[in-house]
Amino acid sequence: ALKEQKQIMSSNIGMDTLVQKGKHDLHAVIVPFPAQSHVNVLMNLAQLLAIRGVFVTFVNTEWIYKRIVEASKDGKSLVSEDDPELEQQGGKIRFLSIPDGLPPHHGRTSNLAELFVALQKLGPSLEDLLSTAGEKSLSFPPITFIVTDAFMSCTEEVATNLKVPRVIFWPLCAAASVSQCYANLLVSEGFIPVNVSEAKISGKLITCLPGNLPPLKPTDLLSLYRAQDPSDILFKALLHESEKQSKGDYTLVNTFEELEGRDAITALSLNGCPALAIGPLFLPNFLQRRTSACSLWEEEEGCLTWLDMQRPGSVIYISFGSLAVKSKQQLEQLALGLENSGQPFLWVLRLDIAEGQAAILPEGFEERTKKRALFVRWAPQVKVLAHPSVGLFLTHNGWNSTLEAMSMGVPAVGFPYFGDQFLNCRFAKEVWKIGLDFEDVDVDDQKVVMREEVEDVVRTMMRTVEGNKLKDNVLRLKEHATNAILPGGSSFLNLNTFVEDMVMWKGFQS
Repeated sequence: ALKEQKQIMSSNIGMDTLVQKGKHDLHAVIVPFPAQSHVNVLMNLAQLLAIRGVFVTFVNTEWIYKRIVEASKDGKSLVSEDDPELEQQGGKIRFLSIPDGLPPHHGRTSNLAELFVALQKLGPSLEDLLSTAGEKSLSFPPITFIVTDAFMSCTEEVATNLKVPRVIFWPLCAAASVSQCYANLLVSEGFIPVNVSEAKISGKLITCLPGNLPPLKPTDLLSLYRAQDPSDILFKALLHESEKQSKGDYTLVNTFEELEGRDAITALSLNGCPALAIGPLFLPNFLQRRTSACSLWEEEEGCLTWLDMQRPGSVIYISFGSLAVKSKQQLEQLALGLENSGQPFLWVLRLDIAEGQAAILPEGFEERTKKRALFVRWAPQVKVLAHPSVGLFLTHNGWNSTLEAMSMGVPAVGFPYFGDQFLNCRFAKEVWKIGLDFEDVDVDDQKVVMREEVEDVVRTMMRTVEGNKLKDNVLRLKEHATNAILPGGSSFLNLNTFVEDMVMWKGFQS
């Protein structure tokens, strides 16, 4: 076992001999789940490993890779396979792609059940791809380890057959990762499947999970567990993933110790294998101005020029990520609330954000707000959040977005849609105290956040003492996040430790 190997070998070898100039000939295969946020965060990790002299093979599905290339018309937003900075450190990144087994016009993330089932069958194809690529490559050393998205269980058999460590990477916060990793325990305790109405009435909290977590509400769990039929395909697929998530040789989490505590990260150390927090992963690359994003949409950089013309801290940035959809009624209420707030705003309106139709805004809305509003299809989000004109983020609370806002010192209003977003939203409001959320009401059998609520929450965030306190809190977390990824910081050292451990494993095997 990797833990035993580490105890046998000396751990007093310095970084100079381990992770610089590629002397170790480490070769990582990185396999993300095929969705925007999952690909992005692992691309950031790929670069940080390459900077430490690691050769990286990054395996996307063909569908995802095609989307990335199409969105990057000039190639400037793509990570180069011939990056001189990486080569100077001895590292290199190459991209491979693999069919996902679904027809070309399949919705992928709009039908997660079929996507999960297809991905769980990819093991043999992935192994064949890596074997063929290894035979053809003279510049890459043999594969040393596989870094797998926690939701890509197909990598288990591949790592076993290749006789290399399988490193589980969690793209969620530690608390959400623990809840998913121990999903079968939550089934036995009666918390899964989640009945939302019963959970709200009973008020029963989840305290059986390890990690010294704040008590969780059943509604904090991944929303995909709200299916009431245990035979539901997606429900069963997630429980299958949970079983495989406990069978790694190492665990990495995109969070930082100062935010969630070591106990929460250690709770993912199943079977005694190491678990380390190494986030926020986007931040080192952003601060070093390295290209790292892999966007499925073309980013409209012109919005940054518009932000240059706005007052400091005045702009509301609105983006609900790559998957969330809203009803026509909800979009109208959001628009009217933003209009009534009187604040300038930058709104990301994807073409597919409205349920079943193109995004429709209230009649005359764009004309009335044209002097203080800008609408884009997709934005360079981290650059937007880092802009001094942005004072508030209206977000779906995806974990990447939550970390990005936190790291840029921007308070947020949460409007979660699915997955882990409900936990992220509640923790941002109640645990970390860096934002608020909306209260919805029943309208024609739908939950809707009304314009008055939007206006009231925005005004609270931007014009009151309470809002100022939330801003102070997020600025403190910004400092902690930055310190974590700088040399000597917890995440910086943890990533170095991980690379050292992989060198030890390689030496132990040779």
